[in-house]
Amino acid sequence: MNIQRFLRYGTVIALVMVLAVALSGCLRAASEGITDTTDTTGSSYPVPGATDQNMGELGTLVAQTEAAQQTPGMPPATQQPVVNPEVPAVTETPQPVPPEQQPQPTAAPVVYIEATAGAPPATYTLQPGEFPFCIARRFNVDQYELLNINGLGLSSNVYPGTTLKIPQTGNTFAGENTLMNHPTTYKIKAGDTIYSIACAFGDVSPDMIALQNNLQAPYSLTAGDVLIIP
Repeated sequence: MNIQRFLRYGTVIALVMVLAVALSGCLRAASEGITDTTDTTGSSYPVPGATDQNMGELGTLVAQTEAAQQTPGMPPATQQPVVNPEVPAVTETPQPVPPEQQPQPTAAPVVYIEATAGAPPATYTLQPGEFPFCIARRFNVDQYELLNINGLGLSSNVYPGTTLKIPQTGNTFAGENTLMNHPTTYKIKAGDTIYSIACAFGDVSPDMIALQNNLQAPYSLTAGDVLIIP
């Protein structure tokens, strides 16, 4: 009985020693890990426990680690914007540019031109529809002085084409030289001339009527038309 028990114990001890040796070899290989396969002379040698698949996975891991590291002083790699699929993208719709508003034309205001003030002319030739008192009112001279220097009386007949001398004494018309208020408008009647219309207003110049209404000589007028009287 003692011999059998001794053999049994010896066999168990031997198995334990064998397992211990095998286990120590595995632990050493795991603790050493993968070492550099290049010696100082540049030659490579195999690493115990390392396979081609393990080496490839190791290279991939190292490459990913280096790419993830930021180099000091270098700008970070461009990152793609993160798109949240739950939030719809907002796009700005360009607003139409309103067309530039053009200024609306406005009616030109009526500008009334007053007769030129100053010394009267030395002479004046009567036109159709004019008479001596009309000229005295227009130039604001004394009507009786005008008759006297021209040898005329109150009943004298004076025809168009007659040249009258105009007094230069500075004496004004005796009475009101304005017969109708102006500025205003006037509707042309049959037989009217620009000169007779000026005489009807008294102190209005036919030249100013022509200028105000953009009329050109010989100033042909049409009955029913309206003139602006300055």
